[in-house]
Amino acid sequence: MKIGKDAVGIKLDLLEGERDILAQLIDDFREFVMSEDLRDSAVARLFPSAYKESEASAEFRKYSEPALRETKERDSALMRAALDSGNVIHISESDIDSWLRGLNDLRLTLGTRLEVTGDEYGGEIPEDDPRSFLYSLYGWLGWLQGSLLEVEF
Repeated sequence: MKIGKDAVGIKLDLLEGERDILAQLIDDFREFVMSEDLRDSAVARLFPSAYKESEASAEFRKYSEPALRETKERDSALMRAALDSGNVIHISESDIDSWLRGLNDLRLTLGTRLEVTGDEYGGEIPEDDPRSFLYSLYGWLGWLQGSLLEVEF
């Protein structure tokens, strides 16, 4: 993967395997984010309760969650469409926030599934751990997000 500036914003040059993995993560996320099962810890993490009382929390959700869901759907759709264009992706300055939010949502989802909290993830997972690939993806998504933040417009 290479990241740099181009005439329209950021040029993201992904390897074919990277593009395929990111596309699959986005597809899974888009299916999952439409779920309204708040018993699912990752859904609850993406749409947190604002209040401890269930009635107040339900009222808050009634007004806030539709817009959150719409933003998450729009961001992930934008990322997915860009991946369909090939391994070289041009991210305009106006689309970078969608990419950063979308990558953050993917990391939050994966981190919740892996039960990563705070500084707990140290990046050193034994290779024989069945979750080692998922931890690698978690680290890679963080690296990608950080790299996009470092490119100056």
